[in-house]
Amino acid sequence: MIKFLRATFQVLISSLLLFVVLEAAFRIGEAPPGTARFIERIVYQEKLSTQKPKDEYRIFVYGESTFHGAHYAPISSPPKWLEAYLKDFLPERKIRIVNFCRLGRGTDFALNAFRDTLAYKPDLAVFYLGHNDFLYRNRKDWVAAENQKFGKKAEKLIRKSRFVSSISRWIYRSRFKYKREKPEDTIEFGSIEVSPLTQGAENITPRSKPFYWENVTFFRENILAIHRLARARGVHTLFFKPVSNLKDFAPFHSVHMKELTREELLKWRRLREEGIKKQKQDKLDEALALLTEAYSVDPTRAKLCFRLGQIYFAKGEFEKAKKFFEEARDNDAIVFRATKDILESYEEFRKKEGLELIDTEKILIQEVPSGILGEPVIEDNVHFSLKGHSLVGRALAQEIADRNWIAPEGEWKLDKERPYDEIAKELGIDEELQFSADLRMVHYSGSRYENRIRWAKKALETHPHHPSALRHLAWSYWLDGEVDKALEVYQELKELNPQAFYEVMDHEPGIKEAYERNAALKNGQS
Repeated sequence: MIKFLRATFQVLISSLLLFVVLEAAFRIGEAPPGTARFIERIVYQEKLSTQKPKDEYRIFVYGESTFHGAHYAPISSPPKWLEAYLKDFLPERKIRIVNFCRLGRGTDFALNAFRDTLAYKPDLAVFYLGHNDFLYRNRKDWVAAENQKFGKKAEKLIRKSRFVSSISRWIYRSRFKYKREKPEDTIEFGSIEVSPLTQGAENITPRSKPFYWENVTFFRENILAIHRLARARGVHTLFFKPVSNLKDFAPFHSVHMKELTREELLKWRRLREEGIKKQKQDKLDEALALLTEAYSVDPTRAKLCFRLGQIYFAKGEFEKAKKFFEEARDNDAIVFRATKDILESYEEFRKKEGLELIDTEKILIQEVPSGILGEPVIEDNVHFSLKGHSLVGRALAQEIADRNWIAPEGEWKLDKERPYDEIAKELGIDEELQFSADLRMVHYSGSRYENRIRWAKKALETHPHHPSALRHLAWSYWLDGEVDKALEVYQELKELNPQAFYEVMDHEPGIKEAYERNAALKNGQS
């Protein structure tokens, strides 16, 4: 027994010594610590190395779907346009731009991604953050709970080892090479006739609750951590102040954030209902009077604020319209657009911490005559149009030039800028990209059926007889309860593409029953 224990002890000591030697060797060889699969995939695809060439300038971009490119990715995104403009302005320079943005993630993810990619020696880190920090999986409570899980703690411990991380990285890359790992980011489903995305109760975070402010604080802590880490490591940073669609995107969810008596609540409801009726009748002055009185009873209902913004916008009073649109954004109980508390945090950090901040609104407002952000430059709640991508990419290149980063002022050839259309063609932006992006937006619009229908119709403008676009339109009508309109489109689908039509009928018995009943009724009438 003693011999067995002695032998076991010797094996353990030998293994430990071997591990220490290997760990030291991998550290001396500058093997990077481990990171998430999402990051490892990008590092593999970009062939990034910790051994950076002396003449190479590296720009890493972090953030959410807006800079990822969303429905236009991977063809177009602000970083893609930045790369194109820098090619014009600094043709002799070797510049590497890597996009680490991820759909639906917030500042906690960006902080970890930045920390994990410092080993690849970025010269400049660009951040676009603020819209996603109230999503349940990005919030402080969710992150804290995840970090307490045994698996998460073990993963963090393992990642500290350069040797073990290198083995994990080799396994990841073997899977990537042979396509055993599916892409993690998508803005669409594999099937058309699926239940729409909805925003559940887990995402409700009204400004009146301490929970909301807890996450504002969490956002602030993460931004400051990124800023201070970059400063400590000698990495330049640029932060974009996030913007959203104010004038064309109604709030997700309204709640009363003010306590009302029963009498006040009844009065508020009566005024709102009468005001909405007048608004639908295009009696704007009467609607304005009624809804303004309702607002005086309770100004915290997001959708009421949005209606007031719509009325003032229709009357051409854009300053007042913007005020109410901003209140609608800030009072939205499901926060998918950066609120004034997020925006004010950025301004505070700019003044007190020296945060390098870019005013995105000033870049995009030139595309919106009313001076209120929305279509055509922001196409849904937060995502830029193709033109928006180009404007932001061009402005970012200018910001870098103004700071004399990458190259001194004399080397920049800003007069060599190519036209939008020429760059768009080079990137691969064409009619087919727009068509596919429109269909992705049908999925993204979820249960906002008016938006789904609009995007499907937009896709059909490009390809009037495309079976997928017709199915998207018909399904959106069906979800919205517009059965007759849905059946009309399905009839068109049957005439143009019987195979696609019968595929729907085979998988959707409810639609098949309604279609056959409608057909029988028509035959009976004839």
